[in-house]
Amino acid sequence: MTEVEIPETAPDVDPDLTVDNRGRGCASGIARVQRALEDLECGSILRVRSTDRRAKREYSQLAAQTEHELLAIETNRRKLIRKEYTTYLEIHRS
Repeated sequence: MTEVEIPETAPDVDPDLTVDNRGRGCASGIARVQRALEDLECGSILRVRSTDRRAKREYSQLAAQTEHELLAIETNRRKLIRKEYTTYLEIHRS
């Protein structure tokens, strides 16, 4: 399996919904994202904010296992050691 290149720059779109998972672990964060995905219409943009270092892997896997398109994952350093990840997903349904 080859690794997919993940864009690191936010798309030039306004998100329809933001899930703020900063300070939460990925397991509870993914559950919140999955609930949000159920409520969004096709073509909507979901922005997920996270401080969990597994965000890049977890949200990439979520997109690969669903029809949703991973648009970008931005990484920003906050303070000395804390990183924040902002993920953008476009909702697709068959």
